Amino acid sequence: MMTRFIVCIGISLFLCSCSSTKNWQGTSNSQVAQAEFKELNGKQTFTLHVPDNDTYLAYQFKETDGQLEAIIKSASERIFDQKIESSEADSFHLVNQKGAEYKVTIKGKHASGAFYVRFESSK
Repeated sequence: MMTRFIVCIGISLFLCSCSSTKNWQGTSNSQVAQAEFKELNGKQTFTLHVPDNDTYLAYQFKETDGQLEAIIKSASERIFDQKIESSEADSFHLVNQKGAEYKVTIKGKHASGAFYVRFESSK
């Protein structure tokens, strides 16, 4: 009986620690991750795969309320990791990385805003 109670409490705590978001409107696939959102609490992670040997990974992050942090990393390095104060936009040139995996993580505390991360063939 006590074991069941402890398991129920553990599951409840786990579920409470998950992400929650209001008004999430976005799409993602292996080439693009984008969304507009309100009240992001927790984190969302997206996986992108480099489509060509010579491409750019372009990003735009916008925070309109709360605290927002964005991370872009490959298996070997973090190419972007910072708190977003209002907006950040740039791109990184990727050479000979076709098929490589990049993770985009958005972390928020009562955060509202938008992001757009995509591959572009040229600058």
